[in-house]
Amino acid sequence: MDVNILLAAASALLFLGLIGLFAFLIRHQGQVEPEEQEVYGVELLRQHYDAGATVEQPTPYYVSPIPASPDPLEIAGNLDKKILIGAATIFGVLGMIGGYFVIQGEASPFAPGKGLRGAAVEHQLRLDVRRGKEQYASLCYDCHGRDGKAGTNPEGKELPGRPLNVAGNKYESLKEDPAALGTRRKFIEMRIHRGKDNPPGQYDMPAWGRAEGGQLSDWQVKQLADLIMYGTDADWADIAHIRQEHDPDHQVAERIPDRPAIPTGKDVAEVYCTACHAIQAGGRSTLPQAPNLAEWIANGSKPRVENPPLAALSQTDPDWLVKWVSNA
Repeated sequence: MDVNILLAAASALLFLGLIGLFAFLIRHQGQVEPEEQEVYGVELLRQHYDAGATVEQPTPYYVSPIPASPDPLEIAGNLDKKILIGAATIFGVLGMIGGYFVIQGEASPFAPGKGLRGAAVEHQLRLDVRRGKEQYASLCYDCHGRDGKAGTNPEGKELPGRPLNVAGNKYESLKEDPAALGTRRKFIEMRIHRGKDNPPGQYDMPAWGRAEGGQLSDWQVKQLADLIMYGTDADWADIAHIRQEHDPDHQVAERIPDRPAIPTGKDVAEVYCTACHAIQAGGRSTLPQAPNLAEWIANGSKPRVENPPLAALSQTDPDWLVKWVSNA
């Protein structure tokens, strides 16, 4: 049996016992305490002065009245009330603790089998998955596909992204191994945050985290990761409908970006080398200490250097450097 049920039952019994005790004490107190009657005149004097004692006469000026000695019955009654209040407080706290476990536990009538806390966690997760679907439809749809499985879309076009909606990313597949689950979670969020640079000619994944220059907050990154790890088939199927709602043309097909061009050796040399070096024979480098690459490679092609083909190439082809850099 669930320990929460046992604790709740014990607290309920204690609370019922408190109610019975409280009713008994009230009834008992009414029976043992005599009804207090107002006393005036001679009877009042007899209570405060002994026989033959002198009774002080009122003075012409104001004197604050001397308080009468407390009645023992009144003291006892007040003490009983304090005891009752203390007992009520203790049992009330115990009752509230028991009620808390009843509400939060799996036996909660408000969320059977889950408890309020579990129901709240699941509700927040579903909300995050829904927000993750909206972000996916806006940012990830064209590369990873409408169903998150990448590969080839229904129109027969190859998608550049990697599959996300796979068993290796799912909570249900990893929940038996907490270490693997945590590692996969961190990897997915890290990849969304930082993106990934790939070799020339391949698609790069942009960095979406704000710390890396992207547009997603940490919580939005978490929502995307929640979709990848907790999204159901129905969630993934709903992404295409979300895309249609937000797309001006209401298109379901992915808009696949053009494949990045592979830079030639000439492009690389002109971008990274010519700022300092001359690459044409006889030219002057921008920096005096930077050698002319054409002459440097020709001199470096002597027998003592392991690159003999350069010498013949430099003597027969005026564009040898461009072809050498571009591997032509």
